[in-house]
Amino acid sequence: MLNGVDLRARESLAEQIGEDSWEAQLSIGVAARPAAADRCRVRTEPMRLGSTRVARAFGIDQRFGPGAADCLDPVGSLLVALGASVADSVVTELSAAGCAPALLEVLPCAEFTADGTGRISYEIRLDGEVPAEQARRAVAAARARGTAHRTLEEPNDIKAVVQSARDVHLASPPADHDSADGAAVRRRTARVMWEIGTHVLAEADGVHAESDQPKQLFGADLAPSAQEYFLAALAAEALGFADPCAAAPGEPAAAVHASGRIDLRGPYSTQDAPVGLRNILVQLLPADPTRAGEAAPDAVRRWFAEGDALRLVRDPHPIEVRLVLDGTPVPVPHPENDRTTDTKEPHRAP
Repeated sequence: MLNGVDLRARESLAEQIGEDSWEAQLSIGVAARPAAADRCRVRTEPMRLGSTRVARAFGIDQRFGPGAADCLDPVGSLLVALGASVADSVVTELSAAGCAPALLEVLPCAEFTADGTGRISYEIRLDGEVPAEQARRAVAAARARGTAHRTLEEPNDIKAVVQSARDVHLASPPADHDSADGAAVRRRTARVMWEIGTHVLAEADGVHAESDQPKQLFGADLAPSAQEYFLAALAAEALGFADPCAAAPGEPAAAVHASGRIDLRGPYSTQDAPVGLRNILVQLLPADPTRAGEAAPDAVRRWFAEGDALRLVRDPHPIEVRLVLDGTPVPVPHPENDRTTDTKEPHRAP
């Protein structure tokens, strides 16, 4: 074991899920409830890995939007998720090559134009005895097999259900626009520092956070996973548009449940399967479903049109990646040339 990465276990999982596709299905869910006028508490729910139920008892405090920086907002959560996922992919690739970096940082960035269109980039900083060519391979691994990179790079259909006397089903297909057009008017950044294995420490807007994977996915189960931060961002943002008011003691409160699925054959094995988070479903449970009327569905429609985090996850984004090795920028291949690079190894990380 090097860098806290158990390569044998990863290879064993790749073999197992290659033989039984059901065991490759990872289902994830979170639930958000108002905690105050401008924030909510998002709780992780048990993961299901094939036939195994994996408990995840974590809470993530989320602001509904910009404000006092004492907890993450939805875009901040997405940046933490991206950095954590990229760090996981990079350190796994380096460990397989026998490299032990002295430093690994990921600096994700989201920029928004005047019309709300988003652009995404990140910089990978490595120090230590890491050859430049191996560092480039690590970048290629993050692009090709990184769950967060591929979730944000590729289009996603987001589906929503408003539970009421008569459930309302809504869908938000990816928008057709060129995210390269227009000058950025807003810019958000984060810093994600790899600790060991799949554990990272992060900072966004002065707020500190951490992320880890469950033991079943070779982590130490110290904090929410990158995928749970993704869903937390969507759940919190949807709740902020729908019904952010905290209920009085003893009174029912609105809630939002967000779920998704990952086919682990994409990030962990050599099979041709989707790598990103898919089947994303957001369920709004109004405080009084019998009186929800059109207000709740209209709130979800506004979220579809205006939600920054939703648009980052839903719409496709070409992602710019930069590499800095021992303080020196290193050119990396264009993604068109490295998408299939290094996909023959079965121990990639999401």
